Amino acid sequence: MQQKSSKKISGSFFIILFFLVLAGCYTAKDPLYKSETFNQEKINTICVLPVVDLRFDKKKELRKLDKWVHEIVEDKLKDKKYECELISDRDLVNKMTEEDVKSINPEWIKTLGPSCSKYVMLIALWDARSKLTFGSTGNAEVSLYLFDKQNGITIWKDKDIAQVGAWGITGMFLKGSMLGDAVKETIRQMMTNFPKKDIKMQNQ
Repeated sequence: MQQKSSKKISGSFFIILFFLVLAGCYTAKDPLYKSETFNQEKINTICVLPVVDLRFDKKKELRKLDKWVHEIVEDKLKDKKYECELISDRDLVNKMTEEDVKSINPEWIKTLGPSCSKYVMLIALWDARSKLTFGSTGNAEVSLYLFDKQNGITIWKDKDIAQVGAWGITGMFLKGSMLGDAVKETIRQMMTNFPKKDIKMQNQ
């Protein structure tokens, strides 16, 4: 009897702690846009700006937003053989509007980031929300852009949505972390698709 009871408790405990990433079945896809002039072998340092928060409802603070995103982007870029510079100065993005990001033009691109930068990465957060059920879920919608600042052109961009969730009592307690988890999962998805440098071509 004790053995059966132990198995039952163990099974219930597993269900409560079960964490489900609904985006786990994600498969690689083509980006929304890739310029014909995009040549990753010629890209040196990518300057990564702070995240532009374009959420309509900003009541729920994401205080570690830049930290979460920059850590993932830096790790993915290094894995794909790029050098990157993480920019923490939020004054460079605080005045950006939804209209700026939706109607990107060459002159605006040339104003982005430090004056000495050539390749600039911009991350825009459009939405992030969480929901409490018997557990909790989080959703995020993010856009990612790579600009050639000197020539004022967009050379790569993508947009994605991710959903994460945790079921059971534990999931209900995790609701506060769902926003951040959803944002991080969305960034991982897009950076997984970001073109990798071919070291052999670089050495030719």
